[in-house]
Amino acid sequence: MQVIPPLTITDAMFTSSTVDETVAATYNAGTTYDTGDRAGAAPVYGSAQTVWESLQDSNTGNTQEEGVWWTNKGTVYPVYNSGSSCDTGGIVTDTTNHWLYTSLVDGNTGNPLTDTTKWKFSGPSNKWALFYYTRNKQTTVPLTFTVVFAPGVRVNSLALARIVADSYTLTVTSSDYGGTIYSSSGSLYSRETLTWYDYFFGEFDTQQSLAFFDIPPYADAIFTLTLTAASGNVSLGACVIGNFVYLGEALLSAVSDVINFSSVTRTSDGEATMSPVRNIPKTNQIVYCDKSRVNKVRAVREELNGLPAFWFGVNDDTDGYFESLAMLGYYRTFSINIDMPEKAAINLEVEEI
Repeated sequence: MQVIPPLTITDAMFTSSTVDETVAATYNAGTTYDTGDRAGAAPVYGSAQTVWESLQDSNTGNTQEEGVWWTNKGTVYPVYNSGSSCDTGGIVTDTTNHWLYTSLVDGNTGNPLTDTTKWKFSGPSNKWALFYYTRNKQTTVPLTFTVVFAPGVRVNSLALARIVADSYTLTVTSSDYGGTIYSSSGSLYSRETLTWYDYFFGEFDTQQSLAFFDIPPYADAIFTLTLTAASGNVSLGACVIGNFVYLGEALLSAVSDVINFSSVTRTSDGEATMSPVRNIPKTNQIVYCDKSRVNKVRAVREELNGLPAFWFGVNDDTDGYFESLAMLGYYRTFSINIDMPEKAAINLEVEEI
């Protein structure tokens, strides 16, 4: 059983991203765009702008649509401006904190984002969602995205949660070492093939979590992560980096459970209407810990009080139980039973964010 307390990613650490946070230049059919240039429709304060990236040089007068000339790079919202007016439901970006706010009133002009009667906090911007661990939002863009970050401190672990993609590539470089110090890539396709019928007709799924516990701890390490899909959107709920803490050996009595928020309402004659919503996964595990490790475990418990972290009941992401026991969440119960002379038993309940 291991846990990665997440390192807080700052602006200085977040080197680059192919996901935008601010509106792009207004598209002009008379302008010639080269490969990589971005543009979009004229921004409307409070409304989403779709950002398009040119796929070729000498791109002039071509309609912004998915094809050989342009590709969709996601949506962004205008930056908050106290002098502009926003109506109910309009969304603006706070680029200082990388948050989105939704207007609660019409004619919302001059009101600070801290005024909760005028603005509602709506979570992180799309660019920063993967590093914002207290909300279950995802960074989502069409087809592919790449992020580059430099922690500036020694870390040995990286974990990804709520992935929607077909493949990934992770590269870690160090100028002190002289180049690449770690690399991993592969397909995220998975399929449970238990019978001959499954072999011929079973549907493919994609792996939702990944973990890397063997990254060389260089202080100048630069991480480059790319997720790609053949079609549709690529999403990532969380990218957690830090130094893992070994808690002990999880027993075979581990339980994967959910909190069900769906509801059923019935009329007077018994007719049912189901209102399904997303289940919230949770796990219950008993972990045996050496007495010599108890103080370290107690320190981690204090550090993670009310904070999310990445928990792993199984460390091998190819194991059949890995997905069930890998969770970005916070502990509900973390009791340490110390009635045995050389071992402590940790009763751990973790709930996903």
